Amino acid sequence: MSQQVFPSASFPAYPTIKLNPPSGWTHQVVPDALGALMAPAAEGRYTANVVISVSRRLPGYQLRDIAASVDSFLDALPDAVLLATEPVVINSRDWHVREARYTHPQAGSLAQFTAVTVVHQDAAADVVQLTGSCQPIEGNHDLKAIYSLVASADVTPAP
Repeated sequence: MSQQVFPSASFPAYPTIKLNPPSGWTHQVVPDALGALMAPAAEGRYTANVVISVSRRLPGYQLRDIAASVDSFLDALPDAVLLATEPVVINSRDWHVREARYTHPQAGSLAQFTAVTVVHQDAAADVVQLTGSCQPIEGNHDLKAIYSLVASADVTPAP
């Protein structure tokens, strides 16, 4: 067998993901993800964040497939309350967006905002997932910051 290379036509590179984080947010390497964007830390408070991940699927995988998976995962969280969702278009790309409130064993009450889209390539379909979480506290601007960050998402197939 000849040498195989990533990226190549057989093994395409992951999509390009451009995001505009709020002022003061920093990037961080996290396991099993491309990375995370983190709000400024505050003593005694959960640090709001958005985790960026990409997972590879077989060609033909559709947005409705990952949407069902996301909804099922969120519904299984402790004390989960799923808020309404609808298809969203962000920068000309279809996304499934779902917000949930749940109880995290260590952090307490959290809001989780998950946005997914599928990037189709000849050899694969890539699921791009942006998962934001913060404490849903009155006067906390973290959720709006997460909405804004997700709304800035510009996802394109790799060159």
